[in-house]
This record gives sequence, C-alpha cells and structure tokens, in this order.
Amino acid sequence: MAKHERSGNGASDANDSIAELVRLAGPRPEVPPQVQQRVHDAVHAEWRSALRQRRTLRWGVPVALAATVILGVALSSRGPEVRIAPIATVALVDANDSPAKGLSIGDPIYPGEAIATDDFGVALTVSNGLLLRLDAGTEATLDSSEELTLHMGRIYADTGQGIYGDSSITIRTSVGSATDIGTLFAVTHLDGDMSVAVREGRVDVSGSGGSYTAEAGDMLTLKPNDDVVFDKVPPYDSAWKWAEALAPSFEIENRTILDFLKWVARETGRELVFEDDDARIAAMGNWLRGSVSDFTVSDFPTSEAIESVLATTKLEYRVDERRIVIGSASQ
Repeated sequence: MAKHERSGNGASDANDSIAELVRLAGPRPEVPPQVQQRVHDAVHAEWRSALRQRRTLRWGVPVALAATVILGVALSSRGPEVRIAPIATVALVDANDSPAKGLSIGDPIYPGEAIATDDFGVALTVSNGLLLRLDAGTEATLDSSEELTLHMGRIYADTGQGIYGDSSITIRTSVGSATDIGTLFAVTHLDGDMSVAVREGRVDVSGSGGSYTAEAGDMLTLKPNDDVVFDKVPPYDSAWKWAEALAPSFEIENRTILDFLKWVARETGRELVFEDDDARIAAMGNWLRGSVSDFTVSDFPTSEAIESVLATTKLEYRVDERRIVIGSASQ
C-alpha cells in the first residue's frame, strides 16, 4: 500500500514539473495555416498509402492465383485465331501489257494496306460498294472502307448515283481532305497541291484555310500556302480519259440496252437523250445476251461501242462531245 502511494506521488510530481515548464515557456506561437495544411496532406497521404498496402495484401494472393490459372490455360491451349477481313479487291490492272508489280485481279486489300502503282493503273472494288481507280504513279493507304490517305498521285472515286447511298469516302492529303456527297470525283496530290475535280454530285473540301464545296463541273485546288483556286472541268472533258481507261468491264448478260447506254453515258460524262418515247421503250425492252466480260468503254471509241450493241436493234444513235442521242430508226 505504501509502495502504491509513493508511485502515485512520483507521477504527480512529474506532472507538476511539466506544467511549471510550460508556464515558464510562455504562450506558444500559432502554427501558420500553410504549415497546418502541409502536415494534414502528409498525414492523409501516409494513411492512403497504408490503406493501399492493406488492400494489396488482401487481394494479392487471389489475384496471383487467378493469373497463374489464366497463364496455365493460355499455355495449355491455343486461343481463337483472329483474322482480319479484306475491305477491297483488285478489279482491274492496266499494266500496258507489262506485269504489274505485286498486284493481280482478285487480290485482297486489307485495312491500312499501302498501295503503290508505278507504270500501271489499278481499279478496286471496296466492300461497301465504292469503286476506286488509282492512276499510274500513285501511292495511297486504304485506311478503312470509308477513309483513304493519298500520299501522291491521282485517285478517281465512284460512290454511286444516290446522295443517300451507303458508299462514301474521305480522301486525305497533307494539304486537306475531300468528302463526297454521292459523286464521281477525282483527287490529285502532286507537287504539294491538292486538286479536287467533280464529275457528278458534290464534294466537301477542307483545308487549313477553311472549308469549301465543289459541285459537278468544278475543280478546286488547295495550295500549301492556303491559297484556293477555282476552275471548271466539264464531265466530258478529256481530263477524265485516264479514269475511263480504268473503268471495270460491263457485263451485258441479262442487262437491257438502257442499262448499257446509261453506263456508257456515265463513264464518258455525256448526257443520255432519247428523241422519243418509242426509242426509250425499245431500249428498256431489249435484253442483251452473250459474254463480253472483257468489254470496257476504253476499248474503242464511244460511237463504236454503242454501234456494236445497237447493231441488231431498230435504234439509231449519234454521239457528240456532250450527248448521246438515241432515236428510232426511220422506216
């Protein structure tokens, strides 16, 4: 009992001594707010670190076990093979009787694949129905079925006759980009310039200097210094001859004469005109037969192509620079 009282008195004396020292030291200065905040942030960071360590310890063993199981499955069995589907097919190669380097009809083109033509042109059929023609000396990358990067050269795009069709493409160059609205158009990227010529429909063109619209018959050129030059190029102009030479063949089997005439008119940029209803009805009602899978509009002059098809009908024709005129043969 006496021992307990001595311990208690010792503790009391010590407390009294501490209190006396605090009194003699005087009032403590206030801790600046920024110091309080630093202390608070340090303590909070330490608490979060400790919490993360506890979580890591809690989940470490199960995660390690799960990873081991997954690794074991991966090593013991092959996963499903991933195959990338092609987005285009080579439809025509115009090599001027010389072998085209690395490209043949029927070859698949995959997303992101680079295409380079030296002294030959190539026509591609894209999976969404889009048709592309690359002139000789062209380098391009088909990024997807709807986007293409033209590094240099010339490309002709046929996205269909309807502005609400599914086929659409944006062609990008280092100068700008061109997006079609149901068109036939060509993009040329040479010597730093980008030119967009529209044969049918409309194309939206964007560059660092702004956005523009080109319609049928327009040619818009973007310069590296943001200059924009507008010009005219009619759909029947000789400037389109290179694209006509790369037109895929027309299959005449089970097609009407009207189908053929529309194809020739569209490929040559001419207007198809019927002199009377009888001529139009006859063109609609005459079905073609035979196999001319290698027939293209560039094989011979347009007038000879039409004559070869109309030879056994009672239709007559005349072709001028702008029009294809079909009439009923005189009795």
